[in-house]
Amino acid sequence: MLKIIRQDEQPYAKNVFHSISISTFKAWYKARLYEGGIASDLDWLLSIILGFSWKRITFNQEHKLQLPGSLAYLTKLWQCHCLEHVPLQHLMGICPWRDLYLKVEPGTLIPRQETELLVDLALQCLSIDKAREQVLSTDHSDVLQWADLGTGSGAIAVALARALPHWIGHATDCSHQALIQAQNNLSQLVSCSRVTRYCGYWWEPLISLSGKINLILANPPYIPSQLIETLEENVVNHEPIIALDGGKDGLNAIRTLIDIAPKMLSPGGWIVIEHHYDQSSNVTDLMLNAGLTNIYRVLDLDSNYRFAIARKPLYQY
Repeated sequence: MLKIIRQDEQPYAKNVFHSISISTFKAWYKARLYEGGIASDLDWLLSIILGFSWKRITFNQEHKLQLPGSLAYLTKLWQCHCLEHVPLQHLMGICPWRDLYLKVEPGTLIPRQETELLVDLALQCLSIDKAREQVLSTDHSDVLQWADLGTGSGAIAVALARALPHWIGHATDCSHQALIQAQNNLSQLVSCSRVTRYCGYWWEPLISLSGKINLILANPPYIPSQLIETLEENVVNHEPIIALDGGKDGLNAIRTLIDIAPKMLSPGGWIVIEHHYDQSSNVTDLMLNAGLTNIYRVLDLDSNYRFAIARKPLYQY
């Protein structure tokens, strides 16, 4: 088994540069793809190491490319990905997400591109019907609060803390390891964080805030248990199953989140949830049955209904 190369062991982190001709580099590139893997993954790996896309290079074939690390080292990285199915994000210790570079480690879910839309949708919700003003006038509070339930690496929490710097944030997770990773990202990527971390399941650590949360986001485990073994090896063997397995129908965590949402949300508060591509009707039905309003379903980048949005009524009749 190939050893996963930790970030502090990587030669490029120590400014060790190797001069290689463009023609030699391109030959190496073709040889690596011949061994296995896909071009987009290799391009991603190289762009992280180089800091730019190597395909933008238009120099003469014998011009030199300065590589922070030897070709032998890069080959070892690529083989670790191809042969052991280790996610590139774990090999490099980082994951580009939105406009951020998040630290990621085994034990936390790697943030997905489609989850970027979860944050965008949440921010759009805050502009609907001038939600900020309506919420404030309803609960007579000067404090607006959001909650990221199941924060994992802290990706959503970081994005919300940056977009809503005057809000108070709450990030929960049942994994101590995930909370440490979330704190690392928050401390490095948010200049003045007003985010508190809690260890516990979903709502449990936030019960004292019942009726005071203005915005809730969650990307819970939603894959049906019987589908877990069908996932790609780099996912099922290297990412935490607890962050993937949503129970028999994939809705275990989602039911918990939606059932208690009306109690936790402030009047007019929003909840935005990511779910499996074939769960849209079930999730929106759960929201309707819970007494939530303004229910929307939203497509992901592949035109699947991946997100559900709902709101607690401003007034109870």
